[in-house]
Amino acid sequence: MKTEFLDKNKLCLEGHVTESKYFFFDTDPKKKQELAIVFGGIEKCAPDFEIKRQTYPYYVVEIPIKGECALKIGSKRYNLVPNRIGGFVPGIPHHYKCNRDEPMEHIFIVFFGSQAKQLFIKSGLNKGNVLKLQKSGDILYLAQAILKKGLEKTVHSHDLCCSYLRTLLLEQGADMVLSDSGMSASMNSYMRCRKYIDENFSKLFLPSEVADKCNMNVRYMSKLFKRYAHTSPHEYIMRLKLNKAANLLLISNYTIKRIAEMTGFLDPYHFSRNFKKFHGLSPNYYRNPK
Repeated sequence: MKTEFLDKNKLCLEGHVTESKYFFFDTDPKKKQELAIVFGGIEKCAPDFEIKRQTYPYYVVEIPIKGECALKIGSKRYNLVPNRIGGFVPGIPHHYKCNRDEPMEHIFIVFFGSQAKQLFIKSGLNKGNVLKLQKSGDILYLAQAILKKGLEKTVHSHDLCCSYLRTLLLEQGADMVLSDSGMSASMNSYMRCRKYIDENFSKLFLPSEVADKCNMNVRYMSKLFKRYAHTSPHEYIMRLKLNKAANLLLISNYTIKRIAEMTGFLDPYHFSRNFKKFHGLSPNYYRNPK
């Protein structure tokens, strides 16, 4: 990795800036990676800062710190201002244009990877968006951590930066869901069903019980779980039951029959068969390995 510091007399990567610091990683875009940062940095934009591209090969995340910049992503227009997070996916046209009276200062991260698309979706940025931050301090802290580690040139800088970036995007998604800000109706419905399952899984027998309690068609609920959790409601409930059972086997003296009852299994044999299929060990062996 190399680090580059540019003063006010030099140009930034694109557009005019008054101050900037950049870091670059020797990332190979042809190599398949789950998440890889190419470069990033911090810029204090000049009043005439403007970037207009028809396409770009990477994912970009923007965290404004001061000032204001108009950002057009595709056909939609947004304002990058403090307490916002913005970003766009590869291949989408975009146009930055700073407010001349209050030019933007921002941290940005440029990256790619097999997990990038899913992280963008989970964050709420989707193909391109600017969102209000619910916990701006947490997101700014993570962005500053990426910047700091990127500039440090340590052996593990890239891995640390990727970990921070993953956390930043997931934190943004979690905060958006908790606040209901920008949450779609389908996500709202999914979260309502999942919350009910999380609070009642031990006594649930069928996914239809959840659908009835949440006033939803069971087939639609199954589609929501496939979309957002990449599993079925039945599998989600079963995993919670069997993980609770595994914990009870390790920390309690309850019989296997009693643990089966406590996790909603009427038949101990059915419980043992599912437990072994999920954990790879029988309940007896899981509790007392020989």
